[in-house]
This record gives sequence, structure tokens and C-alpha cells, in this order.
Amino acid sequence: MATVLAKNMKLYTGATPAALTCQVDASISMSTNMFETTCKDSSAVSEFLPGAKSWTASVTGNVDFAATNGVEELFDAWSGQTSVALVFQTGTVGEEKYTGNAYISSLQIQSSGNDEAVTFSAEFQGTGALAQTTIS
Repeated sequence: MATVLAKNMKLYTGATPAALTCQVDASISMSTNMFETTCKDSSAVSEFLPGAKSWTASVTGNVDFAATNGVEELFDAWSGQTSVALVFQTGTVGEEKYTGNAYISSLQIQSSGNDEAVTFSAEFQGTGALAQTTIS
């Protein structure tokens, strides 16, 4: 198994997944809500059980208003409070991918400095299960 290069791992959106244009960073995070079950019989040791699972994704990139899948499409989904189909993958057959639906919880467009690209960042809150499958 080869190490996956970061430049190949991208966040894709849509029913027919297309990579968000000009990504710089992308990530997906998974967590489990742990609830305490410690009682007087626990011998002064904390005990926990897993509860609900949740996941989030984030992406940053350079703004290109002419892009076919960029900040304008993200704005439309955020403004319309529309669920977005997400895929986090390399696109290489035989490698793993992560898929699920999410809402955009934050969207930022930033212009800083004089000689820098205008950037965007988006945070996604997963709704429902996140699936891990093999790209075929």
C-alpha cells in the first residue's frame, strides 16, 4: 500500500461528484459522543459508553468565480439551506472514499493583503451516516 499524497485527496460535491475548484486543504472529522456511566460501584474509576456519532468536513481554497464547482455553488447551498452530497476521495480505483450528506454550517470568503489570492473556507455538518467504501 502506498502513502496517499495530500494533493490527490479532495472534497467532491454533488449527485455526480465533482471536485471543488482550486482546493488548498480538505478534511473530514468523525466523533462519538461519550456518556458517563460511572456509579458508586465503579471503584473510583470513570466509566463511559459510546453514544451518537457525528461527522464534519471542511475545505479551503482559492476563489475562482468562473469555476464550475466553486464558491458560488457553495453559497447557493448555504443560502438555500440545501443538503450537499459530499465525497472525500482521491478518485483512484481501489482506494477508500468517504461519502455522506451535509449542510454548510459556515462559509467565509476572505481577501487579505495585496498580493495574495482571495480565499474561501467552508465547514460542513454531516447529517446521517458517513459511509466508507472502495472506489470502483
